[in-house]
Amino acid sequence: MIQMPENKRNVPQVLTCLDGTDVKDSRTWFEKRRPEILELFQREEYGRLPDMGDVEIKIRVADSRQGAEIMEGRALRRTVEVEAIRGGNHFSFNFVVFIPVGQSRPVPAFITICNRGIRDSDPARHFLSPFYPAETIISRGYACAAFCTQEVAPDYDEGFGTCFHRLFPEYREDRPADAWGAITAWAWAASRIMDYFETDPLIDEKRVAVAGHSRGGKTALWCTAMDRRFAMAVSSCAGNSGDAIARGSRGERIKDIAVRFPYWFCPNYQKYKDNEEALPFDQHMLLALIAPRLVYTTSKTFDSWADPEGQFESCVQADPVYQLLGVPGMAEREMPLPEHPLHDGRIGHHRKTGNHDMDEYDWNCFMDFADRHMK
Repeated sequence: MIQMPENKRNVPQVLTCLDGTDVKDSRTWFEKRRPEILELFQREEYGRLPDMGDVEIKIRVADSRQGAEIMEGRALRRTVEVEAIRGGNHFSFNFVVFIPVGQSRPVPAFITICNRGIRDSDPARHFLSPFYPAETIISRGYACAAFCTQEVAPDYDEGFGTCFHRLFPEYREDRPADAWGAITAWAWAASRIMDYFETDPLIDEKRVAVAGHSRGGKTALWCTAMDRRFAMAVSSCAGNSGDAIARGSRGERIKDIAVRFPYWFCPNYQKYKDNEEALPFDQHMLLALIAPRLVYTTSKTFDSWADPEGQFESCVQADPVYQLLGVPGMAEREMPLPEHPLHDGRIGHHRKTGNHDMDEYDWNCFMDFADRHMK
């Protein structure tokens, strides 16, 4: 029997369909409730991708190297180019993947959505940052790749005319209310890296996690909700419009984020400024869309703007879907103390002393969780 948590913030019930039908089995979840929740997020928050049927995707390995100068010989480094072509419009972005050498079988991997500059995801490894500790990831037997969000869709309001957006010039002047925002474009890019992983015999494409911090964390959750090939989503400090419940927020609210970053979302999301109660969903449903796969979220003690209580509450409110599908979800109902990771269920979470950031402590927790449930 499913143990429903206390509904502390009066969120819509994740196992009650829009027509009032209660979801009592996995078939109803996957065939009815999950599709309608996914549609709500596409239509009302993140937006939907345009028809990609006439877009040609080309993926090629531009460079592959191994030697003492690359992590002291411990990793193979591959530079990969993704090119998208539609009519006369071209767009491309690159990413670098590091793969541990000397493994007896294909390895699991992490994709990092980097919303920062080169110092936090340097493929040459001249700059070492705890935000993306590639050497540590390699040492623990995981491959890792990172791409910069700015190469895919600018993180400012430029009128949707550059990078990925320029493939669809007809949308620039006549933008539907449910058209994609930058978060959906970034999620599309992460899925193209997964396309490549499916072709690389050194990587186990069945054991791939996508990770991100802040807006990157929102993207990692949305990407994994849409693309069921991913085994795990990792969201660091995603907060409002990511992993935090919107209703009753004690930090950032929709009016704050929708005014400052309207280009992250579809135009429809503007309807919910100072109007969270009208949402036909809340962010716990985003986590529920990932079930029964793995999801891991984090918060920081000094990051009140991200509403740590709301972040943890999302995990709790998503748990009934995991129960329905016969796997353990959230291990506890009470918010943990700092530096007390929750790794027992398939929804992982920790709260760390500190500010809005992602660091090596977080990464070791991510990999501890993946070692336990994915590796």
